[in-house]
Amino acid sequence: QVLVATDVAARGLDVKTVNQVINYNMPMNIEDYIHRIGRTGRAGRLGDAHTFLDPVEDEGIAAKLEQVLLDHKQEVPEDLSDVAANARGRKNPAKSKSRYGARGGGNSGGYGGGGGGGGMR
Repeated sequence: QVLVATDVAARGLDVKTVNQVINYNMPMNIEDYIHRIGRTGRAGRLGDAHTFLDPVEDEGIAAKLEQVLLDHKQEVPEDLSDVAANARGRKNPAKSKSRYGARGGGNSGGYGGGGGGGGMR
């Protein structure tokens, strides 16, 4: 089963059979992100979360997402690290914008973060 999440689904749901969460947009703050992805991997089960991250609109939260993944010993997608580095001012924004022309997705080959109670990917 798949749950496509907005802020409506961020808190209060306990659907034990959800094994995928897809965030169409990145929440405005990292706490809401954690609550959204927490809808999967419940009761000791594994689950995945995929988040579409816009490298311009979501640049401010990219470093926080990167840190959450690092804190939980999860793989950080290279594209996410690039956007986070750009937000910290280490890279040329023009270079990043040309490379990341559109929204990506998932946790490989696009901008994304992963997560779930049973193990973030």
